[in-house]
Amino acid sequence: MRALNNTTAESSALHIEIVDMLYGNNRRSLLAAFIVMAALLLVQRHLIASPILLIWSVLFLLAYGARAFLTYQYAKDPVREAHTRQWLQWFRATSLFCGIAWGLAGILLFPESDTEHQAFLIFALVGVCGAGIVIYSVDTTTSNLFTGGILLFMIPRFVLHGTQLSLALAVLFIVYVIYVTVAGRSLASSLRDNIMLRIASNLDNKKVHQLAYYDFLTGLPNRRLLTDRLNQSFARCARHKSYGAVICLDLNNFKGLNDSKGHQAGDELLQQVAARLSLSLRKRDTIARMGGDEFIAVLDDLSKDKAEAVVAAHRAAENMMAVFSAPFELQDSLYRTSPSIGICLFMGDHFDEAEVLRRSDIAMYQAKKSDKLNSIQMYDETLHPAIEQRASLENELAFALQANQLLLYYQVQVNADQQPIGAEVLLRWQHPTLGMIPPDQFIPIAEETGDIVPIGHWVLAQACQQLKHWADSAHTAGLKLSVNVSAKQFSQPDFVRQVTEIVLASGCDARHLCLELTESLIVKNIDEVIGKIKALKALGITFSLDDFGIGQSSLSVLRRLPLDELKIDRSFIKDIAHNNYDSFIVQTIINMGKNLSHSVIAEGVELQQQMTMLQHMGCQRFQGYLFSKPVPLAEFEACLQAILTQPEALARLQTRLY
Repeated sequence: MRALNNTTAESSALHIEIVDMLYGNNRRSLLAAFIVMAALLLVQRHLIASPILLIWSVLFLLAYGARAFLTYQYAKDPVREAHTRQWLQWFRATSLFCGIAWGLAGILLFPESDTEHQAFLIFALVGVCGAGIVIYSVDTTTSNLFTGGILLFMIPRFVLHGTQLSLALAVLFIVYVIYVTVAGRSLASSLRDNIMLRIASNLDNKKVHQLAYYDFLTGLPNRRLLTDRLNQSFARCARHKSYGAVICLDLNNFKGLNDSKGHQAGDELLQQVAARLSLSLRKRDTIARMGGDEFIAVLDDLSKDKAEAVVAAHRAAENMMAVFSAPFELQDSLYRTSPSIGICLFMGDHFDEAEVLRRSDIAMYQAKKSDKLNSIQMYDETLHPAIEQRASLENELAFALQANQLLLYYQVQVNADQQPIGAEVLLRWQHPTLGMIPPDQFIPIAEETGDIVPIGHWVLAQACQQLKHWADSAHTAGLKLSVNVSAKQFSQPDFVRQVTEIVLASGCDARHLCLELTESLIVKNIDEVIGKIKALKALGITFSLDDFGIGQSSLSVLRRLPLDELKIDRSFIKDIAHNNYDSFIVQTIINMGKNLSHSVIAEGVELQQQMTMLQHMGCQRFQGYLFSKPVPLAEFEACLQAILTQPEALARLQTRLY
């Protein structure tokens, strides 16, 4: 069915393109036609009676006047794509009319006693006819009508009333028309093929654009497009010295709906919420889905006065809140829900994207904690001690590496037989007073401060040394290690040199080292990214695209990247058994990997059912709690040794490690 829809879309697009080309070429051919008309009248004026010249001029002007009027009306039609068939029929009719007008010139402007002017007349008509065949070649019917109109009226006159020379010219004209028609059809066929290829490419690009920039479920902009719109909003507000706002909306008790009525009901709710929210804002505002049940709105040019901007942002949030007053119809039953909304104002470039989104998120959680139903909370620093804690973490993180507080954990990666093939190296921060700090709290800070560069250098060095150590044992010599590389680290001018030095200094086999790149990294400076990947692949290093499928990368450039592996994001694996959209995306990624000759690994595999489905889809590599949680090196090696020497111990180890 999808293939049939694509064929229909391509056929429709082809007709639209042909009609547009016909009318587009017509603007230029009108001028040429009037020039030839003027030349004929000028040359033949002494040989043809004035009334006859006047009659032909009127007929010509009527024909081409109708063509000019039709072209003007076509340009004015705002929905001409919907009327393609009618516009094509009108164009064909006027083409016949114009061809008849030229054919009548062969009768009315034919000087019986002057072979020189007969030759000039047929020369002019030959040029008009040949040009028409070429210009209208994209539509055979139009070309035939135009040419037929000329031949129908002019050839009899040249054959019956001309001299031997004019008769010979008429025969040559017919031969010429046949030849140009055949050539024109060949040109038309080639042109149609090129148009079809371009249309197919455009349709593919539209699909790629939709996948890359829009949420699959709701059709709203995704995180990547939101980033672009937010940066544009920053620029506009900076230019106009006005305030904008980011509004973060989260549904209350969404998990309860999924648990009680299933994920299909949850998906239906998200789709209806998205549709309502889209109608609640101004046309120039952006509403995006960040994932799960979280939506983000971006408003700009609210006011140059902060107090007025606060009022305008609250009014917009209230409009968003109002869409929840009516119940939602889910699976033939009515369902009511309410959101929590957080607002963060910004002006110009005083804040960056991450900070504004973080602040609106903090405000939203403050609203969620409020006792009020349908709470709207404006960000206020004084209400959020978390900001001070973040500043403290930022300061202490700068010394964490030197203080040996950073640890490496290892999470096993297995093949279809659940045999270890390698591991992913994961960073942990053991804070002396706060305990183990989750990566999602300190790694974004390291990214923003730039500390991720020396930290990443250290992680890579440790991983290479571990590979060298494992090479001495037959049980571990074949294992690979995957190391995450941040966008900031990869973008360093000397990144290739640093990695090369680390690999050579460690003495490890570079073929067992896999660098995982994020999707956000590959959409910037694609040529530079490709160059660095190729330089490191020359050492034997392999590359994996991490968290693939979340919609940030441009699929149109994916084919250019010399990758070895795609890593399916855990968010799609989590609900793969219950969510048709997630399973469709996972299957698409696996198929894409096969088509690009990339291996595919699924992360976040926690259930045997998930692994079974993934295997059925064609995935052969897995990572997740089903096999082992991330553990320190000593524990990882102990578990690895048990698995390799006692295969029957795998289930027992899974139970203990989970």
